[in-house]
Amino acid sequence: MKKLFLTFTCLLSLSGSYAATSEVPNAKSANIMVVADPVDLNHYVGKYKFEGLPFEFITIAVKEGKLTVNTGSEEGILTPLKDADSFDAAGQATLKFIRNAEKKVTGVTLQAQGFDFEGKKEL
Repeated sequence: MKKLFLTFTCLLSLSGSYAATSEVPNAKSANIMVVADPVDLNHYVGKYKFEGLPFEFITIAVKEGKLTVNTGSEEGILTPLKDADSFDAAGQATLKFIRNAEKKVTGVTLQAQGFDFEGKKEL
């Protein structure tokens, strides 16, 4: 049951990014901001291994200047948030990238529906 719930949550969070609308932003999207001096998005690019999710890996890539996430069956755009290394996935999940002492991205925390999942970056 938990896997079914998590699958639905992940698919819902990624599929929402495809529905482009002209609605006025609501309070939920108020934390989303465009970064004037963006970090090199290529720092986040890679394959991240997860346990306890319906998919084993997510792949982060840069397409047309935007950060994207792919679970193998779904793909969506990540929007930068106010906090460093944090991105929104269509208002349904948040990805917070983890850096080591040398400031290299080594992992990511996926937060959705009150659950946190840690993914390690594959080398």
